[in-house]
Amino acid sequence: MKRVLLLSAPLSLRGASLYTVSLARELKLRGHKVAVMSPGGILEGALEEQDVPLLVAPVNGSFWRDALYLHSLVELARDFDPEVLHVQSHPLAAIGALLALQLDVADVVTVHAQVRSRLRLPPRARTHAITVSEDVRQALVTSGRFPRDRIGVIPNGVSTSLSALDEEPPPSGELPIVGTLSRLARGRGIEHFLHAARAVLDAGAHAHFVVVGEGPHERELRRLARRLKLGEHLTFALPRARISDLFRPIDIFVSVGESEGHGIFILSAMAEARPLICTGVGGVLSFVRDGENGLLVPRGDVPELAERIRGLIAAPEERRRLGRAALHDVRERFPLHPMVEETVAIYERALAAVAPAAAAE
Repeated sequence: MKRVLLLSAPLSLRGASLYTVSLARELKLRGHKVAVMSPGGILEGALEEQDVPLLVAPVNGSFWRDALYLHSLVELARDFDPEVLHVQSHPLAAIGALLALQLDVADVVTVHAQVRSRLRLPPRARTHAITVSEDVRQALVTSGRFPRDRIGVIPNGVSTSLSALDEEPPPSGELPIVGTLSRLARGRGIEHFLHAARAVLDAGAHAHFVVVGEGPHERELRRLARRLKLGEHLTFALPRARISDLFRPIDIFVSVGESEGHGIFILSAMAEARPLICTGVGGVLSFVRDGENGLLVPRGDVPELAERIRGLIAAPEERRRLGRAALHDVRERFPLHPMVEETVAIYERALAAVAPAAAAE
């Protein structure tokens, strides 16, 4: 049994937050003591459901701002008394390293995407890293930011729905719901989704479009929706606390971000047997095969995106076929159990590094 503290940015609708919530739940189910240190957010209800403690702390990934609260972070963490501090995304790596140093505990950081800014290493350089794909690990190594022998590649795992295969497509005559889930920020492609929605409607197809998320560009996206006169055909919605409920209202899932580390939202939609259309970028290309378990579109290609959406709106049986294939692949390739077991193995390696590093000092 390990005592693991997960250090997370706000628990908003982003891949790192889904990873945090899923990992916390699975660690607890396996008998480990786990808590999450985070400002909280829309997904904190998922922690409450699993009785995982939330240690509310003002961290957001800005090192110099977070460093102002280092003393209070240390005191809060000491109350939990962790053996391992697991930092949930690379922007928190620097403050996580200092916190681990103060607590004298093992530390691990998960890197979800290729790092564009400098990733500061801890003073004792004993941090272990997890990347979600080989591409991310290679980028970390070649940039000189991290030695290969302290990086483990652990793809995201997702829990699969037991009832997804029993769900029927909407009956003929009902409007299918075409939805996207994302943090409403630049680079997530939501503007392409909105333009595609307008093109689909102009072509005479019937559907309702949903954007689920929150973020700094929500107002800008709402203005764009008004300019496109989407009106009653579009709904902006806040995400639900239960992860499995995020995808339940959606009949066709769309993800058109400009980059992806490993696409945990896409994997989660596949785990709910949702037919998907996504941008062929990054780690997505390692598990989405066009026409077999999903549909791929070129980055920024709105006409092709609109055409793919129209095709699935008109073909409920094709939606069901793609959804079944997606669920089958996720069950085979991305179960949660190996992800959690391999993560615990990284904890073991990090813990083994603590004693020699402390002795050398």
